[in-house]
Amino acid sequence: MNYFTDREHITLEQICDTFVGSTARQDDDVDYWDFKSSGLDLSSKIEEMAAKLPEKEISDLKKVLKILSSSYCGLLYGGPLKPFDRLSREQKERLFFRWSRSQIGALRKAFNVFRKLSTFMTYSASPEEIPSIHKKIGYIGPISKVSNQPTKINTINAQSDQEITCEYLIIGSGAGGGLAAGMLSEAGKDVVLLEKGNFLNENKFNEQEWDMISKLYDRGGAMTSSNGGVTVFAGSCLGGGTTVNWNASFPTPDHILNEWRQEADLAHVESVEYKESAQEVSRIFHVNGDHSNHNPQNQKLWDGAKKLGLNPKVIYRNVSGCNAQGLKSCGYCGFGCIGGCKQSTMRTTIQKASDLGARIYCNTEALTIRVKSGKATGAESIQTIDGKRIKLSIKAENVIVACGAIHTPALLMRSGLDHKELGKNLFFHPTVGVAASYNEKIEPWHGPMMSTVVTDKLRLDGNYGYWLETAPVHPGVIGMTLPWVSREQHKNDFTIAPRCAAFIALTRDRYGGKVSLDKNSCARIKYKMHSYDLNHSLLGMQEAAEIHIAAGAQEVIFPHRTRKTVNRSMSLDERKRIYSQMTSWKWRVNDYALYSAHQMSSCRMGGNSNTHPVRPDGSFVGCSNLFVADGSALPSCPGINPMISIMTLSHYTIKNILNG
Repeated sequence: MNYFTDREHITLEQICDTFVGSTARQDDDVDYWDFKSSGLDLSSKIEEMAAKLPEKEISDLKKVLKILSSSYCGLLYGGPLKPFDRLSREQKERLFFRWSRSQIGALRKAFNVFRKLSTFMTYSASPEEIPSIHKKIGYIGPISKVSNQPTKINTINAQSDQEITCEYLIIGSGAGGGLAAGMLSEAGKDVVLLEKGNFLNENKFNEQEWDMISKLYDRGGAMTSSNGGVTVFAGSCLGGGTTVNWNASFPTPDHILNEWRQEADLAHVESVEYKESAQEVSRIFHVNGDHSNHNPQNQKLWDGAKKLGLNPKVIYRNVSGCNAQGLKSCGYCGFGCIGGCKQSTMRTTIQKASDLGARIYCNTEALTIRVKSGKATGAESIQTIDGKRIKLSIKAENVIVACGAIHTPALLMRSGLDHKELGKNLFFHPTVGVAASYNEKIEPWHGPMMSTVVTDKLRLDGNYGYWLETAPVHPGVIGMTLPWVSREQHKNDFTIAPRCAAFIALTRDRYGGKVSLDKNSCARIKYKMHSYDLNHSLLGMQEAAEIHIAAGAQEVIFPHRTRKTVNRSMSLDERKRIYSQMTSWKWRVNDYALYSAHQMSSCRMGGNSNTHPVRPDGSFVGCSNLFVADGSALPSCPGINPMISIMTLSHYTIKNILNG
């Protein structure tokens, strides 16, 4: 489908060149400084991505392109009345620079959309497409060995519209749904599992950043809040988030379980049975600390934290065999683990379900759940194969929804199921990155992505605070995360990539957002970081900066649009003076880069059915055989990477279904 006109394609190419184009040469590497994104046909990639977006987002993008194609674009930055393609390079840069600082939120959003598209799509291209970029930073791309035991799962491609019957219909295959499929199949139940995304196994994980993110992540990796302020990373493939996450495996903290017991009226979360579910999850998914070697950036976080008197800890991970692959073979798990070391639901419980006869349909989106007289009777879904849409009508005795905290409430709403709290209390663990350059080689794309965590400030105010980890930093993410003030500044900053370490500060958000439906019944995300949570995030950035300096960093770059920095030549008092000024920098939506890889609690479980849409047994209020078993059911965010919390809740729910 053609979403953009020829004129819009030209404008998109020129926009991308404005963000990543040729600049004055800083050294004799002519190929690097002369490189510009227009040779990559990014407008076609943007069109490919647009096919995965809701119509509203495509419409908004086209409106901005229409403005830029007219003479009136000059009115939006105080420039000449000329269309974008007739502006000089300097005028184009000034236009986006002004938009980035505009009082008009829509202009800041447009700036960030174009900035992220241009920088990420350029720098995430394959080595064959951007050899000068990869040579400059020493990025050699895919290096891992394909597992000699690739996952072999039987998935079904329907040939025509059909009706399917089963005992248990599971919608979603991530941490909650993938575990449920294995447990129910092992108990001898007749299971149908639907997954909206693709099935790619180790033979098809090619470790190419753009290719894998576009194929394995929801909306091709371009999911954002409606205001554009939060980039939302969520798996959309067989295994869901467990296929693409970074393996951090934390049990739910005791103080959070106690909070859930008291505030959500869930006595069972502190029971022996719930603890047994947690232990069984750790066994099934091989949670261990034996493969958590520190790569250089994790070592920097560890060493810097120690020097400041903090208490870094080793992150346990759900992996097996990473050491055998070799340290540098890790680092690409966000694109699927090619070595088969990551113990995702795809490789464990879904594999078991497939072996036991579960029917698994990928590329299949559930449109509505059928409900009659207070009971779920099945679902209507569409499987899309090579562009062909096939209707699958499923009759089921029980339905388990595990689409994640964005799509579970959307599916329930589309199905006419109602609860005043449905879709509310959407928590994100809002995340910011603090990058720093060092004198020595870091190569943050190599080695286990997360092996160090600093949790000293998890409970700054009661159960609310922040914690620090590292993030896997490949070229596309580096390009998208670094602030952009001008193309020359950004291109020059990008050269720090091989010497860069990136720490992330994650905040346990007290004030959440919501999921609703747009006019086309697609999930719409509303989220704006509350000043209470932002304050914790700012403190996290400051601590990350101090750890960087203590570990030997030369310069620390904050994720603010104005490219604020501190460096090691400054005294502590000078740095503290800068930190004291941080609140005055303006932290409006789209003034800084904000991310979420954890989405939770939009259909939360609790003992009070007036305030919680899901009962303690996992069933949806008013529908006894409809269960929710994913991150949306968490009573609140756990304040730590949530995979094991989700799995424990799902395991306990399914165990009780089987025992009931």
